[in-house]
Amino acid sequence: MLANAAITSGYQSTVANSSALQLFPSGNLKLHKEPIVLVHGWGTNSQIWQSLPQVLSQHYHVYTLDLPGFGLSPALDQYSEQSLIDWLHAQLPGRCYLLGLSLGGMLCRAYAAAYPEQVRGLITLSANLRFVADKQYPLAIPKADFEAFSASWDRDSQLCLNRFAGLQSQGDVQQRQLIRQLRSMSFDVDPEGGGSLLSLLATLDGTQHVQQINCPSLAIFGGQDCLVPAAAAELLPDSHTTVVIDKAAHLPHLSCQSQVVTEICEFIDSQLYSLDKHRIAQSFGRAAKNYDAAATVQKWSGQQLINRLKDDMSPQTVMDLGCGTGLQSVQLKQQFPRARVTGVDFSAGMLAYARTSHADKPVDWLCCDAENLAVQDSSQTLVFSNFALQWCVDLQQTVAGIYRVLEPGGRFYFAVPGPQTLWELRDAWAQIDEDVHINRFLQSSQWHSALQCAGFGKIDLFNTAKIEYHPSVKDLMLNLKTVGAHNNNSGKSKHLTGKSQFKRLYSDYEQYRTSCGKIPATWDIIFGSAVKET
Repeated sequence: MLANAAITSGYQSTVANSSALQLFPSGNLKLHKEPIVLVHGWGTNSQIWQSLPQVLSQHYHVYTLDLPGFGLSPALDQYSEQSLIDWLHAQLPGRCYLLGLSLGGMLCRAYAAAYPEQVRGLITLSANLRFVADKQYPLAIPKADFEAFSASWDRDSQLCLNRFAGLQSQGDVQQRQLIRQLRSMSFDVDPEGGGSLLSLLATLDGTQHVQQINCPSLAIFGGQDCLVPAAAAELLPDSHTTVVIDKAAHLPHLSCQSQVVTEICEFIDSQLYSLDKHRIAQSFGRAAKNYDAAATVQKWSGQQLINRLKDDMSPQTVMDLGCGTGLQSVQLKQQFPRARVTGVDFSAGMLAYARTSHADKPVDWLCCDAENLAVQDSSQTLVFSNFALQWCVDLQQTVAGIYRVLEPGGRFYFAVPGPQTLWELRDAWAQIDEDVHINRFLQSSQWHSALQCAGFGKIDLFNTAKIEYHPSVKDLMLNLKTVGAHNNNSGKSKHLTGKSQFKRLYSDYEQYRTSCGKIPATWDIIFGSAVKET
């Protein structure tokens, strides 16, 4: 799992030439065609990202870019906003997502306004609309302070960079570690280029650019940032998604990396993938009668999760969240006969089937969404959820709701599909078109971050691979439809999926057929538990 640590693994370039643009190896999942490019801020180079490129490369094609005069990039003859925009246009790999830190974010914002067709989405870290305050824009660094800082650069650039390390770290939950980390890095800065970019930083004005940006935009701020006030988030248009990480200063990607990664992944995924909750509920309702016979992996996972429950537990109230046909709800009642067990599901059809099938069992049933639990605060001793929470759109809201309904000391046990689930099917589809055919599944680090942010302690997560075998690809697809687990993406497809596409799918999937003649389907299952600590 990914820890929130200031001291992350060291930066390692994968390019040994003088190119400003560096590519990091991508993961196996072919989810996103457009790459993501990371642009650093003033006084640093791509080393400032540390392990972030490697972490993001598990999901995307990732590039880092050294600004002119920093790191591997030669200085420019002149530095102006337009010359930097032109320079970016010459460097960037076509249509992409941009992730800019501070000055890098301001330049990315200007680029997105100038070349809207080239930017798939914009993400900024600690980037203000103006870096230096004036009467019209007071939420920035006072002009006198900036001028004093600029003068220190002219006197002694290295001493100025050391001071800048302290300013970027000031107020952060891991301030001391960050200062040591920053001062251990080697930021190759051309003196003239650094000075020119510093002067440019004082004049950049994004108040006009931000009105021209039409791509999806996410702005992340540190709540303790002394360089870019978190209150600046309130000055961005409503079209921007804003996130303030309370304990972080100017470099949230170092001290709170897992939360930043979660926000980035959810933002990018939301552009290509959105769940139709009504459609999902209907799908499960139709699948209710045949669900248990087809859901072999889900039943196995549920039993493994029940086996993990502590022997010394004696809960008074138990919630089976996403109970489906009620199979585990009944098992939980058998294991804890004195507890009041409530099966909760957002599919009215599935819940009606559960209520009818287990009419003789002392289990309560409640129809509501896990993202908006109609349950009293601190009313549950145990929340149990098997193969259900992957259908939630807002992970943080879902986990916060579970935390709310648990009593102090209450426990949360869950199992969800992980990102490598159905990788064979995903790869086979990727050979045919660029549409999203497989539902998105989050990784353990994202679950850990959400649990931690909600206030949970004693978090325990691990992945287990379970391979299911089918006689044919057609049988696999029918099984997924039977258990309601086929694609429920509400986004519009670029292509019609017809007989010819399925014929190609069946053919491409054959490469995975085993020597025993079976078609494998891998389920990457995340098992987790956490405690609402008092």
